[in-house]
Amino acid sequence: MEKLFPPEGSAERYEHNGYSIVAEATQVERGQWLPRISVTRDGEPVPLEAPETVEPFWATREEAIRDGLERARHLLDLRDRMPLDARNPARGP
Repeated sequence: MEKLFPPEGSAERYEHNGYSIVAEATQVERGQWLPRISVTRDGEPVPLEAPETVEPFWATREEAIRDGLERARHLLDLRDRMPLDARNPARGP
C-alpha cells in the first residue's frame, strides 16, 4: 500500500460516492494543524452545509487531513440522505 499522506504542503485527493474530495492541512501559529477541505462533482464545486462550530486543531498534519476527510464524507452522506447503516458498515447486521 502506498503512503497515505503526501509530504507537507500538498493536498490529498479522495473519491467518495461520485464526489472528489481534496483534503489538506495548514499549520497555525502555535504549531497545531487545521483541516481544509474542498469538494467537487463533475468538475463543479459542491458547497458543504455545516453548522458553525469551533474547528478542532490537531497535533499532526496527518490527523488534520484524516479529520477533514471524515468530516467531508459525513457532510456529503447527510447531504445525500444516506442511511446510517450505509454510512457506517460497522453498524451492519
